[in-house]
Amino acid sequence: MSQQILEREVSLLAPGCEIEGTCTVQGTVRIHGKIKGDLVGMAGSTVMICETAVIEGNVHVDEVWIDGFIRGNVRAQTKVVIASSGRVIGNVVAPSVQVQFGAHFDGTCAMEKPDLIAGLSPEPA
Repeated sequence: MSQQILEREVSLLAPGCEIEGTCTVQGTVRIHGKIKGDLVGMAGSTVMICETAVIEGNVHVDEVWIDGFIRGNVRAQTKVVIASSGRVIGNVVAPSVQVQFGAHFDGTCAMEKPDLIAGLSPEPA
C-alpha cells in the first residue's frame, strides 16, 4: 500500500464474527469474519479482505485488497488487488486492477475512470 497505516486507526471484523445485511465502513478496515450482504465504504475507505474472510454480496469501496473470498461484484474508486490467496466470483470494476499469480477470478473486469464508477450502483451487473 502506498500509505502508512497506523494500527490504532484500523477497524476489525474478527474471525468467527458474522454480519448479515449491508455493512457500511469508514477508514481502514480489516475483515477476517463473514458478511452476508453488501459492503459499502465511505470516501477514502481501504478494505482488506483477509484470508479467513467470506463476503457473500457486493463490495463498493475506494480501495480493496482481497486475500479471502468474495461472491459478488466488486467496484472500487481507485484500486482492486486480488492476492494469490484471493478468490472472487463476480465482476470487477476499477481504474486499477491487479490479479496476482495464484489468485482465482471468475468474472469480467472493466477498468473505468473514477467518475464513471461513481455513477454505477453496487447492484449485480
